[in-house]
Amino acid sequence: MFQLVAAMVLLVTSGCAIMQTEIPPTHPDFFVCNWYVDRNQNGKIDDDEWEGIKDDFREFEHISFVGYFRQKPGTELSFKLIGPDGSIYKQKSLKQTAKTTIWCQEYKAKDLVNACGAGVWSIEWYAGGKLVNITTIRILKNPD
Repeated sequence: MFQLVAAMVLLVTSGCAIMQTEIPPTHPDFFVCNWYVDRNQNGKIDDDEWEGIKDDFREFEHISFVGYFRQKPGTELSFKLIGPDGSIYKQKSLKQTAKTTIWCQEYKAKDLVNACGAGVWSIEWYAGGKLVNITTIRILKNPD
């Protein structure tokens, strides 16, 4: 288990940004999961504390879009969450304040479906105004 040293937690509306000094090696820098759970209650992100990393979600699930950024402090970070209809559902930005920033944007899948429909959703992650990743998931309607 790899332990990370958290420098600061910034709460962003319906999301969080946690500054770290190291990166866990067992998942990609950008992914989508159900939850972050601080199992050992130490206030630090440990490698095994991301639950439900996957690409397909049901309408009843919780969704966390996660991006690990290793940029120069002061770099502007941002994202655009794009619905299946091509519209921008949400966009936000913040400044990188440490060696590594872990940005977690959380949503209820049902809210996303109600706003823009079920189907393929994507999140575009930017650093310094440049696109650094596009993460795509699929939200499926609940079975009848």
